[in-house]
Amino acid sequence: MNKKTETQVSDGQSDEYLVDLGQRIKDVREGKGMNVVNICFVTDLAVGTISNIERGKNVSYVTLHKILLALKTPPNEILPLDNHDILPIEVTISEEETQKYLELADAFQKTSGSLSHLIQKLHLAREHDVAARKGATASESDPREPVVKQLGERIRDIRLARQMSISELGAASGHQTPAMQLIEIGLRKPSIESLRRIAAALKIATADLFPGLPNQKDIFNSLRTLGLYSNIQSVREQVEFFNDSFIALSGAIQKTVN
Repeated sequence: MNKKTETQVSDGQSDEYLVDLGQRIKDVREGKGMNVVNICFVTDLAVGTISNIERGKNVSYVTLHKILLALKTPPNEILPLDNHDILPIEVTISEEETQKYLELADAFQKTSGSLSHLIQKLHLAREHDVAARKGATASESDPREPVVKQLGERIRDIRLARQMSISELGAASGHQTPAMQLIEIGLRKPSIESLRRIAAALKIATADLFPGLPNQKDIFNSLRTLGLYSNIQSVREQVEFFNDSFIALSGAIQKTVN
């Protein structure tokens, strides 16, 4: 099987956590009657990747997510216990707030058709502009992997619930602010070691940073609601500027025509 090995660590770098993690993965795999090749076929990972991880090498978030998905086992049943403080996240959404969010969603549904039409027109205009340039290439699709995007959203939701700025989270977890921003928007794939530092800074279990896997806590649905609402609020000013720009564009066109 000729596949790229995905472990992201230099030879010999491991610690007790990674060794314990590798052994736990091996124990669960063998307990389910699966060999390394079985995992490779399900995850499309190389034999060397699985073997290295089971021997205690560092592992990327995406790779570990694939393995957990293949083993059909919740993260908290495989990941070793954390050695950092863990605090509960206390978030409640009132019935009044829920109704407000539902009204926003309903309003969006009523306008989404015309908005989608406008976005399509803007996309076509951009493609026309790009194609007109020398050596231009077609616009690329979203480069983010879904699991990395979901991870970034989960980190941001918890950060906001903890009332931390992105620079504060970066400093507390040993990441530069730009690197932390890339993780939150899903353009950087952290290793499990990096993820543990982020979990420690957020004072949550590392296992809670694996959205999309079984046994998710209900609290994260509330956090996702609040996180999305926060996104809407931050976009509101951009929409207002967008609206003002189109009014100005319409006025400029009318003067040109007249």
